Amino acid sequence: MKFKFLCCLILFLFFSQYTFCQDIFPPDAVKKKVESIKIEGNLKIDGKLDEPEWLTAEIIKDFIEQDPIQGVLAKKQTVVKLLYNKNYLYVGVICYDSVGRNNYRALNLKRDFSAANSDFFAIAIDGYNDERNAVMFGMNPYGAQRDLLSFDDNYYDPDWDGLWTVRTQRTDTAWVAEIAIPWKTLRYKAKTDSLQTWGISFGRIARGSNEVSGWPAFPRAFGGLRMAYAGKLINLEAPKPPTNIRVQPYLLYGYNDIKENSKTINSKSTFKPGGDVKWALNPNTLLDLTINTDFAQADVDRKVNNVNRFSVFYPEKRQFFLENAGLFTVGMDPLSNGQADYSTRIQPFFSRAIGLDANGSPLSIDGGARLVYRSDTRNAGGLFIRQEGNTTTNPANFFVGRYSQNFGKQNRIGTLVSYKDEETHGTISGRKNFTGTIDGFFRFSQGLSESFMGSATVDLKSRSGYAVSSQLFYNSNKWVVWWNQSIVSSRYDPQMGFVARGNTIVTDPGIFLQERGRWLPGFIRTYGPGISYTTYHNATTLALTDRYLNINPVWFQFQNGGIISWYVILTKQNLEEGFNPLNVPISKRSYSYTRHKILLSSDPSKKISASLTGNLGQFYNGSYNSLNAVISFAPIPNLFLSPGIEIGKLNKVGMNQVSKNINLYTVEGRIALNPRLQLSGLFQKTSESNTIAYNTRFSWEFKPLSYLYIVFNNNSLSTDNGSLPHMMTVDRQVITKISYLKQF
Repeated sequence: MKFKFLCCLILFLFFSQYTFCQDIFPPDAVKKKVESIKIEGNLKIDGKLDEPEWLTAEIIKDFIEQDPIQGVLAKKQTVVKLLYNKNYLYVGVICYDSVGRNNYRALNLKRDFSAANSDFFAIAIDGYNDERNAVMFGMNPYGAQRDLLSFDDNYYDPDWDGLWTVRTQRTDTAWVAEIAIPWKTLRYKAKTDSLQTWGISFGRIARGSNEVSGWPAFPRAFGGLRMAYAGKLINLEAPKPPTNIRVQPYLLYGYNDIKENSKTINSKSTFKPGGDVKWALNPNTLLDLTINTDFAQADVDRKVNNVNRFSVFYPEKRQFFLENAGLFTVGMDPLSNGQADYSTRIQPFFSRAIGLDANGSPLSIDGGARLVYRSDTRNAGGLFIRQEGNTTTNPANFFVGRYSQNFGKQNRIGTLVSYKDEETHGTISGRKNFTGTIDGFFRFSQGLSESFMGSATVDLKSRSGYAVSSQLFYNSNKWVVWWNQSIVSSRYDPQMGFVARGNTIVTDPGIFLQERGRWLPGFIRTYGPGISYTTYHNATTLALTDRYLNINPVWFQFQNGGIISWYVILTKQNLEEGFNPLNVPISKRSYSYTRHKILLSSDPSKKISASLTGNLGQFYNGSYNSLNAVISFAPIPNLFLSPGIEIGKLNKVGMNQVSKNINLYTVEGRIALNPRLQLSGLFQKTSESNTIAYNTRFSWEFKPLSYLYIVFNNNSLSTDNGSLPHMMTVDRQVITKISYLKQF
């Protein structure tokens, strides 16, 4: 049955190239071209475009809509101008709109804000001119910055922070941005005897009308980072890349105390110097060095009520590991279709295995180095980290090596190796673990791609395991189709990676429609029903352990970006052993049940917006209903407040027929004088674990990428075991950190 389904799916994918792809037009055979005018002096970056040099610049206009109507001239006009001198590439932008100077959309002013919920403009530059690499610089009308690195429009580094400057002005008829990008921030070929040609594209979101447009034209199914569609920036006299060293030392002072029932049982003060060095050895090669690495300013993890048997995946938030993370990202991620609460994630390398113990507590990192090489033909990288231990975790050395070879227009094959050398410390024996992986990516057409991975692990006792995964993926303006297949053996154990579930065979095909038919009411932009069928089998016995049929009959996106959807999840689970979600013991046996998921959200770019998610229905031998409501207030971009509550109710679940309430409360807020001076906070309270946590962070970017941070963390745990006296434990931490960036 599965073989027949797979054959039908493959035939559908290739047949659809001819039947459904008329809306996926190919890249221009003759690329659109633009020139940047060379000037002598530096411009004042103030968002006014009033220097006479701007009058000499070529005008780039006639942006083409991607959404809602592909291929027509954009209703909101955009004008772009380019200049350069020996120090900077300058970009001037005028985004015409008649909404009025106080009505441009922007929820907050934090760096790397959500572009989809803001008025937004971005430039994508392919300095290698290989139609694969891109560096993106984006901004909103209030001057907040968003930047990232992209490769093949498939691997992304969204948390890369480049050194560049933007200032904006707002009027009743347009918002204006003036951008200066140092040559040292860009990566390009070191030509000295000829003019350069780069790939370049521009994109804009006019959020009031929810119009997406770009120059040149891009299909709606892809974004502006699909550089095969980009235009060409020609006749560019880019200077020979100079010595490019970025030094960022820091000083940190911290105070931490732990109290039990208001009595201090431990306190300490910490003074810690350290820093990072970035050295661009040449335009293709970047060396990062770090000493006494510190992540005090990183965002805290969000608490969740985990009702599944799978490990919770917490994303990386530490800046050193986020940069160039895409190069080292190998494996299979679950598709973000929102249809079920299960995971198929397999990552042979995941940086959160470094610098954190099993409980998520930070471990000291003495230092490390990362070397990255990127070109139009190959990518390579190496990472070494020395980590100290604590009472439960041994000191360890970590090494990761990565190489990938590009061939054809958008294909690659590569390998990744990782080695963890954990030292014996006290009574805790050390461990050694080696992981070797081969992976590949093939783009057969702009809409159809295949990725695969094969990985193996060996430890000190010569226990070995393997994992294999494959993803066939098709995307057009009308259809999204996939088939994921993976096998994880019982002894596959990447000590520097993440595996949601071991000893399993996962089969996951699915399809959903993106319908824009004229029969839809005018206030609806997209109707997107879908279906997927996911099975888990024991890799040793081949017995079925889980089966999920996810039916999504209702999925509407409104013209303003709001969503209404309904999912039906038919579940079959054959538990091979018991487990305890939310401290409720569930016994080993077979369970069949049906659950429903309902999602309602208003326009998320509005000054007041709300979302409501309901998970309802049977849960093993009982029921579990939860309601998650989040409201966002952003009367002005300088002020953002978002309270949320998740109310859960278990009814007669598990061996003991447990009925109880499980609640999670959050409040997130941000006050910003401007994009460089901000105060943010996050409050979280869980009823299940009786914890209260809040994190407050003041940040001042007093110079580009130079910061002053003041951070306050408070975590409270209340325990009451009946026979034991009540205990309140409070862990408080105050940190002051200043870092200064100097580029040579």
